[in-house]
Amino acid sequence: MKNVFFLSAIAFLSIWGCASGSKVMTADEFSEVSVGQSGDEIQKKHGKPYSIKRLGNNEVEYIYIERMQMGKRVLRERHYLIILKNGKVTSTQVRTFNRPSYEGNSYEMQTSFKSDEKEAN
Repeated sequence: MKNVFFLSAIAFLSIWGCASGSKVMTADEFSEVSVGQSGDEIQKKHGKPYSIKRLGNNEVEYIYIERMQMGKRVLRERHYLIILKNGKVTSTQVRTFNRPSYEGNSYEMQTSFKSDEKEAN
């Protein structure tokens, strides 16, 4: 009897833990966010943000994260930032991390050194 209770408690906590996480936002969903929307509207439509930062001066930043994975490896991660002042959206921004090397320009990938150093070696 104790084992049944213990196993059902573990199952409940596992399901509850997975269900209480923040919702993943996509680029299409982020494009639907507009200046003037309320924070309540955003959370009702897109779910709870990954994090909420208090910026001061009645400003708050909602952060939603989208991770593009291949197996366990994260290929790219987008952070969707929504700035609210007095409860209304004032601006939005997207930050991309783990950018694949093929998206960089060739100038960023070059290694440079002085030509006179090359000749001296």
